[in-house]
Amino acid sequence: MAKTAAAAEAGSDDSLSSLDRTGNRLVFALMLLMVAFAGAGAGGALLLRPAPAQGAYVPARIAAAPAPAVYASLPTLIVTLNDGRRLHELRLRAVLEFDPATPLETVTPHLPRIADAMNQRLLDVDPAELRGADGPAYVKDALRFVANRTMRPLKLRQVLIQDMLLR
Repeated sequence: MAKTAAAAEAGSDDSLSSLDRTGNRLVFALMLLMVAFAGAGAGGALLLRPAPAQGAYVPARIAAAPAPAVYASLPTLIVTLNDGRRLHELRLRAVLEFDPATPLETVTPHLPRIADAMNQRLLDVDPAELRGADGPAYVKDALRFVANRTMRPLKLRQVLIQDMLLR
């Protein structure tokens, strides 16, 4: 009986050590798998990074900043509009933007004529058209049309509205 007990003890030690070896192998395999996934992720990130476009111009250095535009401020326009039931007052302050090559001295004599033509143009407008998001767009388009017509050879780049109040 002593032999059988010793043999049973030796067999259980072998089974425990084989379980430990199997567990160690499993942990080692999982660690190896994690390292492989990390390497694949890093390699994929390096391989899939965006490449510069073919034929793209990359300046060596920026020579000089572009010249600022020329801005001409219109006088404040105050127009009384009639919608059939009551009177509305429109206050408008706008700035006209021109190319940098256009001297401001050539633009300033035209500003009073632009303001008068814009007053005439706004008298025909219904105040309901100037409400909401379409109001400034309408005023910008009208001002661009009037300014380009008044100053034929000069080209207007953009119309900027500083204040627009309809009461």
